[in-house]
Amino acid sequence: MNAGQVKGLRDFYTYVATATALAAAGNATTSIQIEADSDFWLQKLSFYAINSASSAVVASPNVRVLLTDTGSSRNLSNSPLPVASFAGTGALPFILPNPRLFRRNSSIQVAFTSFEAAIGITLNLLLIGVKHYEASN
Repeated sequence: MNAGQVKGLRDFYTYVATATALAAAGNATTSIQIEADSDFWLQKLSFYAINSASSAVVASPNVRVLLTDTGSSRNLSNSPLPVASFAGTGALPFILPNPRLFRRNSSIQVAFTSFEAAIGITLNLLLIGVKHYEASN
């Protein structure tokens, strides 16, 4: 898309879903509320995980994630996926093959399931993209 095709202001933005101290074999669900001021185009996914007890970085946590667009009731996969298989790192985020639109005032449900045997994890899933504001006349 070139600049001539953009009808409104676009701005880089990141939404974050966090599972804090996700216990070994535990579950957590959180929601991200898309703000009312703009639509959000998801372009990249990244994650950052730490051991909840030691604060050591966990490079490949054994955590599965399911994203659901609650506005359309659509899951973004047919089952929970290992986070490392669909989200990259901060240095190398996963680029979606097709950007995904989330409408203003909608929400994204994020369900985390830990398959770690012994450690608790704090996992941040970053949804990186662009906020698209309507053009003002």
